[in-house]
Amino acid sequence: INRNVRWLAGVFLVSAVLYVLNLRHVVSDYYIQLINLSCINVMMTVSLNLVNGYTGQFSIGHAGFMAIGAYVSAFITSVLTDSAGFPVFGQYAVFLAAIAAGILVAGIAGFLIGLPCLRLNGDYLAIVTLGFGEVIRAVIRLIPAVGGARGMTGIPKYSNLWIILIATLAVVVLV
Repeated sequence: INRNVRWLAGVFLVSAVLYVLNLRHVVSDYYIQLINLSCINVMMTVSLNLVNGYTGQFSIGHAGFMAIGAYVSAFITSVLTDSAGFPVFGQYAVFLAAIAAGILVAGIAGFLIGLPCLRLNGDYLAIVTLGFGEVIRAVIRLIPAVGGARGMTGIPKYSNLWIILIATLAVVVLV
């Protein structure tokens, strides 16, 4: 068994125990939120390893692409659709459609940034992708529809610890 898979299986087991303890109000929601954020950062690190480790390209614009996908999906679930009155199946359909839209828009942004940067490598690619990330950060801070500098509020909570753990496991195993 791969060392990473064993490590992730251990994290999955510890997270499952903490989740069960949270259901019994032994562990606070704070620790569950820490696990969720850790899993999201693990997925981000694996994607960064895919680009920097396997291809050897020094791209540091991942935060910009993640922000695009996150804000698009949050905008769809909180502003464009009011799925509070939907049945549970409808809420998860909106959630999955929003995630798919976030992936699609972030992929299009990656394609548009990647086209002019095809011949760049090393420090030049790092500078362009860093600039892209900073432009995205500045644009998000200036758009009031996505919360401006304070960020978005009122985003419905469709995911839970299990969805994030399964997504993390899938990303680590597939990459």
